[in-house]
Amino acid sequence: MKQMDNLSVFQVAMLVSNAMLGVGLLTLPRTITAEIDSPDGWIVLIIDGIIAILFAFLVLYFFKKHQVKDIFQYTREGFGLWISKAVQLFIILYFMGVASFEAVAMSEMVRFFLLATTPVQVVILSLMCLSAYLVLGMLQSITKVFSVFLPLAIVELFLIYFFSIKSINIENIKPILGDGFSPIFKGLNSVILSFIGVEIFLVISAFSKNRQNLKKGLMIGFAIPLILYITTYVLVVSGLSEQEVKAVTWPTISFVQSFEVRGIFIERFESFLLTTWILQFFTTTSMYYYLAAYGMTQVFKTTFKTNVLILLPLLFLIACVPNNTLEIIQMSTIVGKMFQIVFFVIPIATFLTVALKRKLIKP
Repeated sequence: MKQMDNLSVFQVAMLVSNAMLGVGLLTLPRTITAEIDSPDGWIVLIIDGIIAILFAFLVLYFFKKHQVKDIFQYTREGFGLWISKAVQLFIILYFMGVASFEAVAMSEMVRFFLLATTPVQVVILSLMCLSAYLVLGMLQSITKVFSVFLPLAIVELFLIYFFSIKSINIENIKPILGDGFSPIFKGLNSVILSFIGVEIFLVISAFSKNRQNLKKGLMIGFAIPLILYITTYVLVVSGLSEQEVKAVTWPTISFVQSFEVRGIFIERFESFLLTTWILQFFTTTSMYYYLAAYGMTQVFKTTFKTNVLILLPLLFLIACVPNNTLEIIQMSTIVGKMFQIVFFVIPIATFLTVALKRKLIKP
């Protein structure tokens, strides 16, 4: 099956949104609130979101200026054959890290709320095998599945939030900027993990000949998770209070468990949230599984199918490394630092190197 060569605005938006909506939405209220010790995390999300999307557009400008299709071609020109391979291997390792992290985070959530006695390895392997099956269909299959799952997740999430309105206390997020701007500046680095997914444009730009489609799709695809993040943060902190949010591992799920609606056929909604977000873990894992396999085709010149099969046991083994919640959190910290290098450092370093090389060899 051939790769797609001209993604539409809708397809780019679906890929970006599904890549971003993983574990972040379920944990970010605790992560931000614990970091800034203030209920002003929604302001941090807005500022960080603006910074992230503006930088993404800057990198797209780099690609356009130097006429390259993706980050693999860009680094190859910038750093030469051998150094570029090292950089590209780091990018592939990052993609593998995100896929494995999403799988182990999902297994922890499933163990905590659904299947307490089921070995986490069984859950991880099931997710990995399903992801491999989807990834073998390449972007054609991935975009079709994503376009079904994302609308379903958004509708269910906002339906749950609609019924939660009566349980929130807006006083829990007041006063706004009660401690000034210092907590905001302190927390700007705390939501990085939630924006993992935006950087997939570094690769999928190779399958979008129309750069306007890519930019519009990236903007829409980024805006959807950002709106969901801000809405989730405000509702969760308003419903549970700042202190309670900092004390629970999965604050979004705890918030949904904290209220019930009588008079309808379903009174508790956490089962719907858990089911929906298992699908989101699946989509995020599949997207990064695909990116890692694609990257290997660029570095090793092996076939895509071979790479998918090679990656399956590797991703499973990486996902099995963390043994408890603390180690999963430590893994998320490592992945977050790698994201900063892949998203910020490598594109800037490559741009500067290519610009200098072209200037020096210009006749």
